[in-house]
Amino acid sequence: MAARRIHVVCGAPTHDTNYVRLELLKALQGFEDAWVSVGDDFSNLDKIAAADGLVAYTCNVSPDGAQLDALEAFLARGGRLFAMHATNALIRFTDGPRIVAQGIAIPGQVDTTDTNPRFTSLLGSRFLAHLLLAPMQVEVVSDDPLVAGIAPFVVEDEPYILELTGPAEVLLSSRFSGSNPGYVLADWPEPRDHPQMYLRQVGAGVVLYLALGHSSGRHDFLPLMEEGPVTRGPWEEAGFRQVLDRALAWVCGT
Repeated sequence: MAARRIHVVCGAPTHDTNYVRLELLKALQGFEDAWVSVGDDFSNLDKIAAADGLVAYTCNVSPDGAQLDALEAFLARGGRLFAMHATNALIRFTDGPRIVAQGIAIPGQVDTTDTNPRFTSLLGSRFLAHLLLAPMQVEVVSDDPLVAGIAPFVVEDEPYILELTGPAEVLLSSRFSGSNPGYVLADWPEPRDHPQMYLRQVGAGVVLYLALGHSSGRHDFLPLMEEGPVTRGPWEEAGFRQVLDRALAWVCGT
C-alpha cells in the first residue's frame, strides 16, 4: 500500500494538548503506511493540500478564510477529516461573574455564540455547552462498521451538548440532563439523547466527529489559573480506545 499522508492538528487551550498529541501519535504509529505530520492549528496549507487524512483535536481554533478554503478543497477531493472533542467549540467569556466549578476558575460564563458558521457548517455541528465532568454511558446507535459490535461503555468525560448544522449519521449517543453554571446556555433539564459521534458527507469527502476525549494537565488552564485539576478523562477507558482505534484506522484508509 502506498504511503498515506496524515496531518494531525492538535492545539487545545484548557486541554492537555501534549498528552493527547502523544497518544494520537503512538496510536498512529501502529499504521505502517501512515506518514504523519503535526501542527497546532490549520495554518499549514501545504500539509492540508497534500494530506489524505486529517485528525483535529483543537479548542477555540477558528480557521480563517484561506484555511477554510484549504479544508473545503481537501474534502472536495475525497479527504477524510476526523475531528475530536472541542474542535467545534468557539468560545469567549462574558464580563463576569467569576465562577469556580470542579476546581476550575473562569472570569465569566462561557459564551458559545457561533463566530465562524462556515467552519461549523463544514464540521456538521457546533458546541453549545457541556455538563460537569462525570461518568456517562455511551451507546452505539448505528450498524456502521466504525462502531458495529462495540458494547455500551461508560467513560468519565464532559457530557457534550451539540447543535447539528447539517445532515449527519449519528453513530454514538448518550442520554443525560443537567446544568453547568459556567455556561451562558447553562440549563439542560430534560433528559434526551445527545450525539457523541457522527459521520457527515461533504462533497466527495467525509467528516467523522467524536465528542469524547477531554484531558487536562496541571498547568493547562494558564493564564486563567496557575494550577488546575488533572484528568485523563476517557483516555484510559477501553471503550473509548476501541472507538479511537477504529476512527484512526478509518482516517488512515485501512
